[in-house]
Amino acid sequence: MMSDAQISFNKFHTTIRLDPEDSEILREKRDILLNNLAAEIDSSAPSHTTFHQGSYELSTGVNPLNGDPDMDIGIIFDCSPEDYPDPVNLKRFVKKALEHNNRTIRIRTPCVTVEYLKDDERVMHIDLAIYCKNSAGVTKLGRGRDSDPANTDFRYWETSEPNELNTMILDAFSGADREQWRRVVRYLKRWRDIKIGHKNIPSIALTVEAIKQFKAVYDKVDGKHRDLIAMRDMLDRILSRWVGKRLQVGLPVEPYCDLLENVTDIQIEDFKTKLTKLRDVLNDADKEADTHEACKLLQGQFGVDFPVPEKSTTTQKTA
Repeated sequence: MMSDAQISFNKFHTTIRLDPEDSEILREKRDILLNNLAAEIDSSAPSHTTFHQGSYELSTGVNPLNGDPDMDIGIIFDCSPEDYPDPVNLKRFVKKALEHNNRTIRIRTPCVTVEYLKDDERVMHIDLAIYCKNSAGVTKLGRGRDSDPANTDFRYWETSEPNELNTMILDAFSGADREQWRRVVRYLKRWRDIKIGHKNIPSIALTVEAIKQFKAVYDKVDGKHRDLIAMRDMLDRILSRWVGKRLQVGLPVEPYCDLLENVTDIQIEDFKTKLTKLRDVLNDADKEADTHEACKLLQGQFGVDFPVPEKSTTTQKTA
């Protein structure tokens, strides 16, 4: 008899799941920021609308290990790139409108970041990406920092379709299959944070690759989803896609870039080695007769938040 670790996976998911709508402080900060932006932005700035993006919109957020939850918001200004050839000027409108004693605001290359500090440590942050649309209705993302030279090599508009990407991902699965996909993505993100580190392998790359390689798995007897098998099979498909030293994860909307292009060969090799280990542990856990022992193996990959049931209980159940 094989182990049944689904109960532990369900508990693990409840622990690591981050839904900003469940976070009163994140919702509060978001609402204050957007209200400040509407009220305080310079009268000469174009009108704007806002939307959620990233893991917030996709419901794939994970509680961060460093205690620094975040939220991603898009701001679309009613103007064209020709109106503001230097997008940093629009970012300055946002920064000035949001300046406040209890916030640290930085104009970064992809966004404007609002940081909240406690005892000089960041405890949460909200990223505001700046967009506009050209005459053909194509969405453009403003890139560039204050410290960058004022030319198009560093400050420019880049084609980006966040809403199209959100729709494509959300429409890939439905119902219980979509919920299993979200759980598997969260497991993979937490594993990444523990075993690799957040900066090396971006979350969007994991999310897009999971969309392409995930297939829902059900138990043939009770009809319930089996996350362990679904994740193991997904990793098999991902590992089979390596070409030479590299794995390429193409963004399915413009600008159609490789989401891992900035990851070094050494980092990609480390990612593959550790991903292979995770796949093998999932396989070993599936073959393990005792759920207690199986979950001990899984905890070694997913961290202490993955619960291990008492041995006496699982041994009796297996027997």
